[in-house]
Amino acid sequence: MSIAPSATGKLTDTEIKHLCSKTNNLRSCYKLLKSDHRTKNVDARGLVEISVDLASKNAKKTYSLINSFVNTTHDSRLKNIYKSCSSNYNDIIRDLKVIKNCLKSGAFKNIHVQVKDAFEEIKQCKKVFGGATSDGAHINKKNQEFEFLISIVEVISDNLNKN
Repeated sequence: MSIAPSATGKLTDTEIKHLCSKTNNLRSCYKLLKSDHRTKNVDARGLVEISVDLASKNAKKTYSLINSFVNTTHDSRLKNIYKSCSSNYNDIIRDLKVIKNCLKSGAFKNIHVQVKDAFEEIKQCKKVFGGATSDGAHINKKNQEFEFLISIVEVISDNLNKN
């Protein structure tokens, strides 16, 4: 089911819940989106922008955290793992900027490619931390948080392509 904008163009709570039902956690998705004051008067395009902003904020925080670990660890193996993940998050931040540009230009079909790239970057970061035991637990949690956020971007932006 595609979400057609209401007469005002504004998405209703029911429509936002329907979109969130396509993620792996409807309640968390809905709560997260509704926590942004802009959601009160938002259309489908604006909801994608909000979800991208939330994902960008998360990615930038995680990128900074990982870089702080790069600078403080003395374990060369772990430092290389952190550097690899830092590069992944740098690419994710770039992907999210491209998504914002696609939104501005109306190139909605191109958003999907950037979302898939972001998922691939997270997959790579998770892979390098696979055997890092407790050292990577905090980063794996951050990866899961971002993965959920980018899944929200994916679900909501896919809806733009259907209208």
